[in-house]
This record gives sequence, C-alpha cells and structure tokens, in this order.
Amino acid sequence: MGTDDDRNDLPKKDLRNTNPKPGDPSSKNSLPDWNNLYNDMDVEDMPWYLPDLDPDLREALSKYQIDSGSFLDVGTGPGTQAIALSKMGFEVVGVDISSVAIEKAQKMNEKVVFLQDDILNTRINQKFNSIFDRGCFHIIDEDKRPLYISEILKLLTPEGMLFLKCFSDKNPDTGYGPYHFSRSLIESLFSERFAILEIKDSVYQNKSTHDNQTLFVIMKKKKDN
Repeated sequence: MGTDDDRNDLPKKDLRNTNPKPGDPSSKNSLPDWNNLYNDMDVEDMPWYLPDLDPDLREALSKYQIDSGSFLDVGTGPGTQAIALSKMGFEVVGVDISSVAIEKAQKMNEKVVFLQDDILNTRINQKFNSIFDRGCFHIIDEDKRPLYISEILKLLTPEGMLFLKCFSDKNPDTGYGPYHFSRSLIESLFSERFAILEIKDSVYQNKSTHDNQTLFVIMKKKKDN
C-alpha cells in the first residue's frame, strides 16, 4: 500500500485536465475570501455545517432508488455531505474553491477524494452519475449562472442527476448574502437543459435555531445535452 501522499496524488492526476485555464479572481466567490473564512472559523460553527446527510437528499435518493454510482459534491466545504454519501457506498469526489476547506475535509476522511477546484472553471475531467450542490449555486453572480450550468452539464453522465439546494425568495431580502431564488427563476435558468423533476420548499438543516428557507430541486440532464 502506498503512502498518504501517493494516495492523494493519484486521484488528482486521474481526475483533472492537464491544462487548466486560470481562474477568475473577480468572481463573487473569490478564493481569498473563502480561505480566510475557513482559517478564522471552526467548521462546526458555520451556518451550513451539517454532520449528517442532508435529509432532502436522503429522501430523494430513496425515492428515485439511487443507491450506487458516482457523486460529485460541489462546494463541499468541511466535506460532511461527501463523507456521508461515501458511507452509503457511493464513489464520491468533493470539490471546493477553498484550499483550506479541502485540507480540513481531507483530515476527516481518507476514502473521499477531495480536490480544490472552481466549478466555474473546473479542471475535473471525470463524469458523475449525480451531483449535489448544497449552497454553491446561490452565491454565483447572475452573469455567471449560464457558465455554471454548462460546467455542471459537462460533469454529468447522460441523464445524470443534479440535486440543488439554494436560498428561497421566501427569505427576507437583507441586501447581502446568497442570492434568493423563486421557483419560476429556477425553471427559467435550468429547464432548457434539464428535466426538472421536483422543486420543493425546504430549509437549511444545521445546528442553528434559525433555519433559512430554501428550495430543493431535483433535475435530470436532458438527453441532447
């Protein structure tokens, strides 16, 4: 058996394109900000921290009888969702724009492949049966949403599934924080390239007593994409 360094190097070589394009430092989710956050806070104190698998995703996996295959966890942060999926038997890769978040996630689990990556300019060249986004899409600037969708499509197998959780427009508009989405906006953004199977009202389950209102969306990549 190889060393830990050997184990970490091999998946990166297998999964990443060898000629990545430079990232966009002007993006709202710029790397230095997220690195500072993960340096300054304990992951257990972050408002999106959930040690167990998101209940909406667990219910969806049961409903659609998905119990095997590959999963990409976008914006994996502390890696709890990726780790929970791995324990259920999925082959999981967790990606985050923050290298500090990835370092912390790697210390929590050795089975999941954790990689620093920007979903708007991904260097991952593997395709996945399913993708889970629990809080990445809703921080992406409006003009970059089509790019997000295009990158997600490239990472999905034919008719692959996207499970998306984002802030709902039922939350009060504070003028800062994640963008808020209505059902109609989700449909207008995704319906051309995804079959939207469900959009349901939910919350961000966490350790806080103040749960934010969300939409949980289940989509399937259309055959022609």
